[in-house]
Amino acid sequence: MKRVIKKLRSLSLFLKLTVIILISSISVSTITAYSIINLSKKLFINNFSITNTRILRQIQDNSADLNNSLVTVMNTVNNSWAFRKYLSENTVDPIEQTIVLYNLKQHLKPIEAVLDSAKIDFLAIGVNDSTYLRSSALLTTSVASIKENKITKTALENPNKLLFQHSNSGFTSLTENKNVIIATKVLCDSNTKQQFGMLYIIINENMFSKLYSNFPTKGNDIFMISSDGTIVSSNRQDLIGSKDENLLHSAKKIYSEKIKYIDVKSDKKSYTVLSNYMPIYDFYLVNRIDTKLALDEMYNINEIIIICGLIIATAVAILFIITRKTTKPLRILVKEMSKITDYNFKNHINLQGSYEIEKLSKSFNIMLDDLNDYVEKLVVAQKKQRQAELSALQMQINPHFIYNTLASIKWLILKGDNEKASETINSFISLLQNTISDNSETITVEQEMENLKNYVFINETRYGENIKVNFHVLPQCLHCRLPKLILQPFIENSFFHAFNGDKEGRIHVFVSEKTGTLFCEIVDNGTGMTEDQVLSLYSKDPSKSKHFTGIGIKNVDDRIKMLYGDEYGIEINSEVGIGTTINVYLPLIE
Repeated sequence: MKRVIKKLRSLSLFLKLTVIILISSISVSTITAYSIINLSKKLFINNFSITNTRILRQIQDNSADLNNSLVTVMNTVNNSWAFRKYLSENTVDPIEQTIVLYNLKQHLKPIEAVLDSAKIDFLAIGVNDSTYLRSSALLTTSVASIKENKITKTALENPNKLLFQHSNSGFTSLTENKNVIIATKVLCDSNTKQQFGMLYIIINENMFSKLYSNFPTKGNDIFMISSDGTIVSSNRQDLIGSKDENLLHSAKKIYSEKIKYIDVKSDKKSYTVLSNYMPIYDFYLVNRIDTKLALDEMYNINEIIIICGLIIATAVAILFIITRKTTKPLRILVKEMSKITDYNFKNHINLQGSYEIEKLSKSFNIMLDDLNDYVEKLVVAQKKQRQAELSALQMQINPHFIYNTLASIKWLILKGDNEKASETINSFISLLQNTISDNSETITVEQEMENLKNYVFINETRYGENIKVNFHVLPQCLHCRLPKLILQPFIENSFFHAFNGDKEGRIHVFVSEKTGTLFCEIVDNGTGMTEDQVLSLYSKDPSKSKHFTGIGIKNVDDRIKMLYGDEYGIEINSEVGIGTTINVYLPLIE
C-alpha cells in the first residue's frame, strides 16, 4: 500500500488527475447506474400496480353483470310454481304433465335472453329425482352420482347461499371433460320453506376468462381462485383446477391488510402479486407479474453496462488529452476567466507569461469579439425571422374557406334569405379585416371573441346549427391582449373533428385569470381522442382541407412559446366518448 502511495506521489500532475478521473468516473457511473436501476424498478412496479389494480377492478365490475343474470335465473326457477310441481310431485296424468312442462317453459322465456346458451346451461334436480336440462344436451352423469357429488353436498350445507364451485367436468355431454364453474342453489318454497330440489347452473370457464382475455401478457398472468385455493379460471389453462396455497395466502393478505401489492418468491422467481376480492363469487381475482420479465422489457442490463463502459472510456480518453495540454496555463486562465461577468463578451483578458499563455489570451480575446458580433447579428436575425414567421401564420387563410363561404352567401341570396346573407357578409368582412388587413401582432380578448363569433356564425350558415358555441369571459379579461388567431384553430378542430355526422354538440369557451396568467379553456362534449391521437396533434402538420386556416395545434403551441417562453403553451386532455378540454396559458398583458 505504501509503495502504491509513493508511486502516485511521484506521478506528474496530469497522470494524477487521470487516475483520479478514472476512479471517480467508474465509481460515479456504477453508483448512478445502480441507483437509477433500483429507483426505476420501484417506480415501474408502483406505476404498473396502479394500472393493473384499475384493470382488476374493471374485471370485477364486469363480472357483476354475469352474477346478476344468474340471480335472475335462480329467482325465476325458485318462484315458478311449474318447477316446484315438476320437481316435487310425481305426476302420472300425461295431460297434466304436459301442462306443467308447457308452463315451465313459459316461465323460462323471459330469461332466455339473459343466458348465453352456448356457454351457460342449467340443470334442475327435484326431490322426486325429476330432472330438467335447459339445453338439448344429454345428461352424462346419473342423478344419484350428482347428489353424492361434493358440489351438491357443499350446496346443501349452505342452503341460503348462491355458491360457485369449480369442476373439471360438467354433468352434460356438452361440458364433459371441460373446466366449468357450477353455480348451485337449493330450491325452496318461499311460503312453506320446504326444499323441492337443487339448481345447477353450469358455466363454461371461458365465460370468466373472456372478461380479462385482452389483459394478460408474457409474465403477466390472471387467476381466479376460490376460497379453498382452487384456480377456477386463468389465462394459464394448464393450471386450472389445481390448488395454489401461496397465491391464496398472498391474496388474503392483500385483502386483510388493505395493501396495494406484495412481492413474493416462488420456484426461484420473483413475482409481484395484486389481488381484488370478489365477494359475490367468494373468489379472489389475482394478478401475478413476473418481475424479471417485466423489468427486462424495460431495460437491458448488458446494454447499460456496455454504454456506461463506453462513456467512461471516452470521457477518460478526452480528459487525459485535455489535461495534458492545459495543465500549466489552466490555473491562470481559469482564475482570470472567473472574473468575466456572465454573458459579457466585452471583458478582455490580458495575460503575461509564456508564449502559450499569451497566445491563449489573444485567442480568447479574439473569440470574445467574434462572439459578441455573432450574438448581435443572431439576435437581429432571430427577431426578423420571428416577425416573418408570425406574419406567415397570420396570412394562412385557406382559399377553399373563402370559396365555400361565398358560395353559401350566394345560395342564401338565391333562396331569398337576404337578411341572413347580409349578416353572413358582415361577419365575413369583419373576419377578413381582423385577420388580413390588421397587421398588429396582438389583439384584445374582446376582439378575439368577436372574431370567433363571426367564424362560428359563418360555419352555422354553411353547416347548420347542430353545434352550439357558448362564450364565458370574465369582464376584467376583455381588455387583455393575446396573439391573433390563437384560439380559432381549437374551435375549428372541435367543429370538424369532435362530432360525427349530424350529432348535436356543445363547445364552451372560457377566459379567466389563473395564478397570474390569462387562462383560456375550450371544452367540447364530442367523441374525444385516445392518448396516441392527442400526441399526434403536437407533431403532425395541419390539415388544409376546406377550413378557415392551416394553422395547426403544433403551430399555435410553437407560436406561444416563441413569443412568451416555454412556461406558456397549450395542454390537451381528452377521453374517448366524453370529450376534449384544451387549456391555453398566456401571460396576463393589458
